[in-house]
Amino acid sequence: MLLSILEHFRQYLHLYLEILSLLIGLFFLKDLKRNKGFIYFIPFLITTVAVECIAKLLTDVENPNQYRSVRYMIFNVFTTCEFIFYSLIFLIYLSNKTLRKIIIILIPVYVILVAINIGYIQGTDKFHRYTFLLGCFLMVVYSCFFLYESILPDSINIKLSEQPFFWVTIGLLIFYLGSVIINALFEYLTSAALGKQGTQIYSYINNSLNVVLYGSFIIAFILCRKNRKTSSSQLS
Repeated sequence: MLLSILEHFRQYLHLYLEILSLLIGLFFLKDLKRNKGFIYFIPFLITTVAVECIAKLLTDVENPNQYRSVRYMIFNVFTTCEFIFYSLIFLIYLSNKTLRKIIIILIPVYVILVAINIGYIQGTDKFHRYTFLLGCFLMVVYSCFFLYESILPDSINIKLSEQPFFWVTIGLLIFYLGSVIINALFEYLTSAALGKQGTQIYSYINNSLNVVLYGSFIIAFILCRKNRKTSSSQLS
């Protein structure tokens, strides 16, 4: 009984964390509105939860293989939109014009590469792992862009640990850096040589990365509230 509960929790951990971060975001909705860009996390998280639920429903049907291509297409489209969303968020927070221009150019370039990969290389019945890895790499680079700007003397006005978007950036950096590694090793981890153990290793690492990502979102949402209280006390 305990093992089945733990297995259930392991399988759905990412979904529970997504829902929890969404609920906390909704609870601090007014505070998110006062922090630039954070209000957009609400529709993004709603979409994320909806996609995960739809994918789960398609997995739990009597013959899940008949919907395999549909699931892959859903995740191919969603992960592409996910990278675009984070890129736009970084555009809001980055001030260097050169870095902003790089991101603006790379957004349509990335979409074109995804279309080419899905249409002519990996196909519609597979996950776009090649361009997903590229997207992960770009998120790591953008995170480093922001952290670089944040440590410049002109940018240090409050502690980094008190800035909500700093925590989002740290979560994205760790999550996508880890995703680059585990997805680069995906074929090996799911090979016959490792069998079920390899799949479990992939799942454990992925769940741990989700804990970091959505945990960082939760911290950022709470800091949006804390910063509002700090600003109000300073004004009074």
